[in-house]
Amino acid sequence: MTYDKFEHFQLERKLANELRNTTVDQRRVLYGKLYNDLFSSFPNIPDGLNISKEDRLAWQLKLMKRLFDKNKVVLEIGAGDCLLSKELAKHFRKIIAYEVADSIPFIEGKPDNFELKIFNGVDMKEQPSSVDIIYSNQVFEHLHLDDITPLLNDYHSYLTKGGKLVVITPHRYTGPHDISRDFTKEAEGFHMKEYTYKEMKSILSAHGFKKIRGYIGYSKIGYFAVPMPLLILAEKMFNIFPSGLKRKMRGNSLVFNLFGMKIIAEKKD
Repeated sequence: MTYDKFEHFQLERKLANELRNTTVDQRRVLYGKLYNDLFSSFPNIPDGLNISKEDRLAWQLKLMKRLFDKNKVVLEIGAGDCLLSKELAKHFRKIIAYEVADSIPFIEGKPDNFELKIFNGVDMKEQPSSVDIIYSNQVFEHLHLDDITPLLNDYHSYLTKGGKLVVITPHRYTGPHDISRDFTKEAEGFHMKEYTYKEMKSILSAHGFKKIRGYIGYSKIGYFAVPMPLLILAEKMFNIFPSGLKRKMRGNSLVFNLFGMKIIAEKKD
């Protein structure tokens, strides 16, 4: 079937509106159902429609390389086709991958130290202090606002002392970053909310995380930590520009990299 972006937009907006107006009990059923509906209609979305598997892996592995440790356990949230989880299994003791959509065609060749858990998007079940690193790429913006606090509390509970939370999420000032991008000025698809550095720092601090740092760079040269106050200042300055100019600038690779939020935070003692 030929991919039609506008049809994708119409379906995702309809499904997202269903999700926005729900209770937590309803979402326990709807997260999986709605994402399965989307991925069944457009099965190539989890693969990335405009990016190769090699490119999908390269920058994520470069970012995570600083954390490689054969004695540690990683929990990936929203693992998709588990391409990254499979590769990370080479560098960690165990990988636990959570995913809501069981209709995604998962990568073949499951490593022995890999465990996939299909869940309802709300209820996770791990022992306290059993995970060293939690990795969340392109998930935070999909969370219903009412689910953020309970999920971050779970993450904090699961992490060991000094454990790391890695959150990669698009920046609101260069958005929208869901399927709405070519059709509307605000996210109307499955991105429930897109955030700023200032908001992410506040949210993570309020839920028991410290040493919150943003990382910028490229897959070929690596990523380096930038103090959050500098990134917050940068976004404040960028937001001064007129909206039309910001839309023109958002495709610039330097701007996109600066505001493609890659945050690593540490669990407070």
